Amino acid sequence: TLKDEKAQLEAILFKGRARPFLKFLRNGAKVICYGSLTVYAPKGRYQLEVVSMKETGLGDLYVALEKLKEKLEKEGLFDERYKKPIPFLPRKIGIVTSPRGAAIRDILNIIKRRFAKVRIILYPSKVQGENAAEEIAEGIRFFNETKLVDVIIVTRGGGSIEDLWSFNEEIVARAIFESEIPVISAVGHQRDYTIADLVADLRAPTPSAAAELVVKKEEDILKELASLKKRMENLIIGKLGVAFSNFSSIKRRLELKDPRRKVSEGRLKLDDLSERLFNSMEKILQNKRERLNALSQLLYAHTPDREITKYKERLKVLQKELFSFQLNFIREKKHHLSVLKAKVEAQSPKAILSKGYAICYDQQGRIIKDAFKVPKNSLVKVELAKGALICKVKDRQIL
Repeated sequence: TLKDEKAQLEAILFKGRARPFLKFLRNGAKVICYGSLTVYAPKGRYQLEVVSMKETGLGDLYVALEKLKEKLEKEGLFDERYKKPIPFLPRKIGIVTSPRGAAIRDILNIIKRRFAKVRIILYPSKVQGENAAEEIAEGIRFFNETKLVDVIIVTRGGGSIEDLWSFNEEIVARAIFESEIPVISAVGHQRDYTIADLVADLRAPTPSAAAELVVKKEEDILKELASLKKRMENLIIGKLGVAFSNFSSIKRRLELKDPRRKVSEGRLKLDDLSERLFNSMEKILQNKRERLNALSQLLYAHTPDREITKYKERLKVLQKELFSFQLNFIREKKHHLSVLKAKVEAQSPKAILSKGYAICYDQQGRIIKDAFKVPKNSLVKVELAKGALICKVKDRQIL
């Protein structure tokens, strides 16, 4: 399309003739074309069939575009460090474009197909012509002020450099750069590049591509969530396995240190010591009796009265020694027995209870060892050092 400040004319240039002009044939170039005026019959449209052309300058729009690019680049508007990340799955998407253009229809169709639950908010604006740049910038500022959306798409379909010029305006570039909400620029076709593309946080080659970039497929997200759920379940099962193993180990160690076990061992030890004590006393008494009998026989063997008297006196002494020995022996053993009794009583359930421990019984009077074998809302008896409590089970915990 050939344009000047007053009019425009459609033109065609066949591939075989175009090769010499490709080095300067670009949007915005100033050229002089030579050819003949023809009519395209199917549409009844006049067109210039170009035979040759020559370059006369870069063109005002192209020069202005390059100057603005250089200015904004020096200020850092294109710098990657200022690019904001696009949300993984935005709940609300703001679109600044014409409500009558093909771009909005393409975006809506693709988003509805990929993830229908996403909400779309359209800010209607011109995308070319007078005041278009101001309306586009105002739309970006509107979404930032209201905080209605998670990401903004600035878009329109393809066209010439003049058609896309609104997206090369400085006011649009600065609105995108100042936006706190991430902005995706999807202007024109894949080959079209504007200043808005360079400033935006993400450039999409087409409006359809912008929709695909901003919204993931719902089925892909569900598959990924299912995979993550499976991994989490496996991790939890592994953690619970380790925790149960640790719990079983601790439980076995506690059972070995159970106060009732200590009391039972103490009783067995006390019975053994008591039996040994009585056996020892019986043996000593038997020895003394045998000695007494021997002395008695020796006494009877000596008939003189003196010997009888002497042996009687000696017998009395021996009897006293025996009585004293028996008395001391009994006292010693009683003291030893008292010490053992005190040790046993110190490890008895009542003594353990006096230190703040408790014994729990279920409704059948059985001792409770496992909290998770007691049903919720059942009654349990908690025996303390003084008295007992009747409690209702509300909940159970793993310790």
